[in-house]
Amino acid sequence: MIKGILLSAGESTRMGKLKPLLTIGDRTVIETLLEEYLSSSLSEVVLVLGYRANDIEKVIKKNDKLRLVVNKDYKKEMFSSIQTGLKNIKDAEAVLIGLADCLLIDRNIINKMIRNYQNGHILIPTFKGRKGHPIIIPFSLKDEILAASPEETTLRDILHRHTDMYQFIEMNDDKILFDMDTKEDYERAKALWKR
Repeated sequence: MIKGILLSAGESTRMGKLKPLLTIGDRTVIETLLEEYLSSSLSEVVLVLGYRANDIEKVIKKNDKLRLVVNKDYKKEMFSSIQTGLKNIKDAEAVLIGLADCLLIDRNIINKMIRNYQNGHILIPTFKGRKGHPIIIPFSLKDEILAASPEETTLRDILHRHTDMYQFIEMNDDKILFDMDTKEDYERAKALWKR
C-alpha cells in the first residue's frame, strides 16, 4: 500500500501569484494535479497546505481518498511540510512525495513508479540521467524524518544517509524535471498542457 503526500504550502514568492490557484485550461493547477494523484493507484493522498490554505480549500472537491492538512509552520521550508504530511499517515508500505510545482506529473508517471517500487528502497525517477519528482520513500524512514529539525535539515540530507537504498527508474519524457517557479515557467506549462 503506497500513499501520497502532495506539498502545496509555499508562498509562491518567485511567481508573485499563488501557484496552486493559477489556471491551466479551465481549472486551477491544484485541481488538475489532484485529479491525477487521486485517479492513480495511490491508496490515499494527503494534501499539505499552508500559505492561504483557506483560499486553496475553496476550489478542492471532497474525495474519499483525499485528506487535507495544514502546516502552520510552512515558513520553516518544505521539510516541515513533509513532516506534517508524514504525521498524518499512520500506516503504509511507502510514501510518494510530490510537489504542486511539478504540475506535469500525471497518473501514468505515478502508476509506473508504484508498479516498479521495490520494498525498502528509495525510488527516484530520472530522465537522461537527471533526477526528478515525485519520489517514493519507504515508510521505515518516517521516524528519522520526524525527529529531524526542519530549520537544519532537508529531505535530501536524510536520503543521502541511505544511498544504499536508492533505486532509479528511467522515464520516457522530461515531465518529471519540470518545476514551475517563474512566470516564464507558467507560460511554458500552459503551452505544454495544450499539447
